Amino acid sequence: MTSCKLSLGWVLVTTFSMSCLGLQNGAGLKPPLGWSTWKTCGDRGCVHDYCDEMEVKEVAEAMIQNGMLDLGYEFVLLDDCWAMGRDPDTNVLVEDPERFPSGMAKLSEWLHERNMKFGLYTSIGNETCSSGGRDIVVPGSEGFFELDAKTFADWQVDYVKLDFCGNMKDPLYGLPRGKAYHEEFASALVGAQGDGSRPIFLEVVAGYWFAREEVAGIANSWRFCEDHHDDWGSTKEALLCLKSQRNRWADVEGMPGGWPYLDLSMVGGEGCGGEEDYVAHCPKQTDDNYKVEWATWGLMQSPIIVSTDVREMTEIMEKAILNQELIQYHQDVDCPGGGLIRHGGDGDEFLFGRQVGESCKDWLIVAVNFGGKGDVNIVVDMGRDLGWAEGTGEVKVRDLWEGEDIGVVEEEEFEVKVGAGGCEVLLFQRGGKRSGEGRAVMWRYNTMND
Repeated sequence: MTSCKLSLGWVLVTTFSMSCLGLQNGAGLKPPLGWSTWKTCGDRGCVHDYCDEMEVKEVAEAMIQNGMLDLGYEFVLLDDCWAMGRDPDTNVLVEDPERFPSGMAKLSEWLHERNMKFGLYTSIGNETCSSGGRDIVVPGSEGFFELDAKTFADWQVDYVKLDFCGNMKDPLYGLPRGKAYHEEFASALVGAQGDGSRPIFLEVVAGYWFAREEVAGIANSWRFCEDHHDDWGSTKEALLCLKSQRNRWADVEGMPGGWPYLDLSMVGGEGCGGEEDYVAHCPKQTDDNYKVEWATWGLMQSPIIVSTDVREMTEIMEKAILNQELIQYHQDVDCPGGGLIRHGGDGDEFLFGRQVGESCKDWLIVAVNFGGKGDVNIVVDMGRDLGWAEGTGEVKVRDLWEGEDIGVVEEEEFEVKVGAGGCEVLLFQRGGKRSGEGRAVMWRYNTMND
């Protein structure tokens, strides 16, 4: 076993075991980028998980036109909105014929012709979690693992989201069966892939259910916290949950084939729904909140699946989703994923970091102010936080959110002002020799209007 321990002064960020890869099915060699139907329509009028063939095709075309596909957003994922039931003779899952008149196989073919990948949702239990706004009960995959896996393979599905609903929510029923069911489904999915020429990525929603040495052999990505909603409190909870569970997943995360998942990204705001006076986005967070969400999801190398309407991009959506530099770092698997370096102050100041670049010698830093009481000054200490000894050399600092160079720093500390509920996204790159004696101690950076 080859291990890489990242020790930054007194701060231990995380430990990675290079032998612990994700599910060995040939999928997920990089964290996925894509779009999901889940919140595009929103909770009013057309409910939280409406989808149909026209919407999916329009979104896919938008992803091609707005540059998302060129940046790597290749997955188009249908959440709990597509299935209607099972064929009474064959028990094969069938789509809602009103929503998808062409069928899943044809939709899959249509997406593949455009160099995109296709994903579908199911549940490990007897039912799925949502009716998709219809007065029906949608069957899950319990009792049909091999059949459903074969069906997905026949439709040339590239991604399966496996939820944990129906009878599995009953602890007396679900607890004794959950682990074995997931293992059976994963095995069936691998078996259905045949020669492996078209691997199927498997997302497990109930990833927190498994021991860390087990989950990477079951899934390509797994959730380890609660559902993420378009709400600042939910975004904070996701990141604080990550902080508390960091060591639990350290040996398996961020390796090709296996990616801990912070859940769907709501950048720009969930859909509003309704047929009259349609509005694409009804945001429940501020643009600063969305900046925190996007920057930390990327730094952690969580899969980034956008769950808002990309047919109508807002300014914050363009700034985040189309940020080429941040996406390039997110997709770089040569360096381990990021983590929490430290938090301090009154408890609202958090410093997240990830080593990046050639030989992983540089640092991507996200300085976050979780508080709501005003601006804070967050200090990046080159020695304590980045592990760079005095004499390392000059440090070039770049604002990755704005795509602008800040300057060359010789100081031992870099201070940045961060607004309430916001963050700054910085790249620290080592360069030439520092000047040594006589230099200042602090460099201050302020992007805000005082």
